[in-house]
Amino acid sequence: MYYDVAEKLLMQKAREAILKHLLGIPVSRSILIEELPQETVSARLSDYTLRIHHEDGEPCILLLEFKSRWEKHAGLQVLEYRVRYKKRYNLPILSYILLLTPSNAATDVYEDEEVRFSYRLVKLYEIDASRIMEENLTTLMPFVPLMKDGKRYILEAEDRIYQSEMNRIDKADMITCMAILSGLVSREIPHEIINRRRDLMIESVAYDILKDEGYRDGWEKGLEKGIKKGIEKGIEKGFERSIRKMLLKGFKPEDISQILDVDIDRVLRLADVSAPSVSE
Repeated sequence: MYYDVAEKLLMQKAREAILKHLLGIPVSRSILIEELPQETVSARLSDYTLRIHHEDGEPCILLLEFKSRWEKHAGLQVLEYRVRYKKRYNLPILSYILLLTPSNAATDVYEDEEVRFSYRLVKLYEIDASRIMEENLTTLMPFVPLMKDGKRYILEAEDRIYQSEMNRIDKADMITCMAILSGLVSREIPHEIINRRRDLMIESVAYDILKDEGYRDGWEKGLEKGIKKGIEKGIEKGFERSIRKMLLKGFKPEDISQILDVDIDRVLRLADVSAPSVSE
């Protein structure tokens, strides 16, 4: 899904803030666990697997799944990941799902005829946007449109990012991520953000997603159908530009392949070529 791009950028740039202020896990250090290529083929992987050290110095493994919408087997997926990493590292495991949009079916327990498994379900839409604004947590402001009473703070959050001391590329990424994520709850907000901040957003690796004709159709004809249409239809130059930008940002070819739903060989071919400078 295109939302994966926003989530991945925010985990790169705001990981500690996400752990501390959204999940409630203050850590002294966190390291993303990289998977071996053969592992990505044989089994589905957790969105983010981190080795973290609590402030008391004790290490553990954190499994974090982002869910733009609730999925019936979400708990079973997390249980599968937990068993795999428990066997591999034999460390305490913390299992989290961060749910971005409301669902009456969402639960923090998986249960069948033999197993009962509890995990931590964090509902982003129940977190007060006012708290993020009051504490001036700028790197978390891209999530504001999805939070409780978030729509009333969108303009202020966007302006605070724009006026912050972040470098220009980080500002571009943050505001573009806000536009992408706001598409989960509104058809109009993403367009409004683009109209106000296009001059800055064009510098973000994620901006091409917002220019994709199929994605714009998604806001007008229904997000899920529009995104699917955009993936199926695609615009050749737009995809190549997105791939090059993501490579320059340090995304791995296999991650780019999964996020953009393009063949891994195509990504690798572009990775082998010296990419030209990308403007828009």
